[in-house]
Amino acid sequence: MKVLAVNGSPRKNGNTATMLREILSGAAEKGAKTRLVHLNDLTMKGCQGCLTCREKPGECAHKDDFQGLLEEMKNCDAIALGTPIYVFSVTGQFKCFLDRCYCFIDNSEEGTYRSVLPGGKKLALVTSQGNEDSQAYRHIIDYLLLLFSFLSGSSIEVITQSGTEDKDSARKDASLVERARAVGRSLAS
Repeated sequence: MKVLAVNGSPRKNGNTATMLREILSGAAEKGAKTRLVHLNDLTMKGCQGCLTCREKPGECAHKDDFQGLLEEMKNCDAIALGTPIYVFSVTGQFKCFLDRCYCFIDNSEEGTYRSVLPGGKKLALVTSQGNEDSQAYRHIIDYLLLLFSFLSGSSIEVITQSGTEDKDSARKDASLVERARAVGRSLAS
């Protein structure tokens, strides 16, 4: 069992990263091999719209650090994805990552779209936001759920932390930490 976590926050020790680490901790409790990738550490351009992946779905023509992440996504059993909400949306790093995931969409049969990401992967989505209202950015979560359910077709666990002006608040919230560990155990089961 392999569980991959992708941190879309530029902060390696902020709330999003903390929740992802706790998810991986829970997965490790169940014996899973885990890895946390910080998108901010990767050299990765956004999608260039070349459409080369239309000829070879599941592959991306651009040779940068996304290539390794692409392979890890194909080969893992579960993925935890996290982004804080910045300026009413996902971070720039996470948007770049999402756009590059376009290579997983096969539309070779006219009028149809299917995912070429190996199916059945369990997914978790983590968001953190300064707004106290947990539903304030529900449209972003709904968009991500739609995209990820299409890519995997499996169940998706969601953790949203609200009112996170303190970048260490996740670490201090015992119930949030336990929730993240429980999600990790679920991903590894």
